[in-house]
Amino acid sequence: MDTEVLQKIIVLKFFNLKFIIMKNLLIIFSLIFIGCKAQQQIIPLETKGWPAEGSYRKDLNNDLDPYVGTWKGTFEGKTFMITFTKIKDYDTLGKYYKDRIKGRYKMLDTSGNQLYSTYNLPEEKAKVSSLGFVNSTKAKLRFYFSDLCIGGQIVLNFDNPQKTQMHYIYYTEQEMIVDDIGCAPYNEMPRGEFTLTKQ
Repeated sequence: MDTEVLQKIIVLKFFNLKFIIMKNLLIIFSLIFIGCKAQQQIIPLETKGWPAEGSYRKDLNNDLDPYVGTWKGTFEGKTFMITFTKIKDYDTLGKYYKDRIKGRYKMLDTSGNQLYSTYNLPEEKAKVSSLGFVNSTKAKLRFYFSDLCIGGQIVLNFDNPQKTQMHYIYYTEQEMIVDDIGCAPYNEMPRGEFTLTKQ
């Protein structure tokens, strides 16, 4: 074989090898970039402002944990029970995740008969959902609720340092029901103020 042809073959193999190396490096860097981009940014739950898309507002200090559990109180002679669980919830509007408290509840009459209950609903469909802390003390938590006919907010704040009792305050967003077909015979959420005790 003549030297000129041999040199051309060597040069072609060198460029082919260089191309393969560059291609592999490009693939490696692309995978690294995608891997870094895909990691979820974790930020504290109490962070102010709108979180970045895909981020996770996590309860890093377990501030929501004292609310978790079953709570019981008496309102207008009836027994109200609510069970709170902490879940990782996806905000479809902001496209981020957030630790949140969800609540399912029931009301019993004076004889212990169940008047209504939302305990059959899955956690993610619970009618009571935390909105956030009212102030920086983390002793007051605001919730949104909705039933078939009315929506509103409740604020819960601890009455004692042991966090075994909390004060319930109801705020409505709708005073008048125009069409009551399918509504409970009365509003499901107690309208007023009373004390809940952890069970």
